[in-house]
Amino acid sequence: MIIKWLLVPALVAAVVLSLRARSSLRGQARRKIFAGLTVVAGAIAVLFPDLLQAAADVVGVTRGTDLMLYGLALAFIYLVGSTSVRFREQESRIVMLARAVALTEAEARLAEQRAQSGPRTQGTFP
Repeated sequence: MIIKWLLVPALVAAVVLSLRARSSLRGQARRKIFAGLTVVAGAIAVLFPDLLQAAADVVGVTRGTDLMLYGLALAFIYLVGSTSVRFREQESRIVMLARAVALTEAEARLAEQRAQSGPRTQGTFP
């Protein structure tokens, strides 16, 4: 069955691609292309179900719906992985922002305390 030789590398690729950093332009372009291809493939499957069955026959799957299920499972695995990476990156950004705010507030409080205590003069000893 050809489907086994197609699904295993596709599964590995979905996991690897989903766990990459999200900030690069290449990654953003890849997500947009993937989304577009998913929409096109879904529309073709709905409009031409016999074409999906023919593709299933070519790769050794008994029904076209099973082939669609395999594709949706791969898309779901990619989505779960990429969502977890995105949450991790946002959490890191929030931590850095909170640290910056805490440092800024500490500096402001320190400056305020210095201003309230007045200028420091050195006392003379009698």
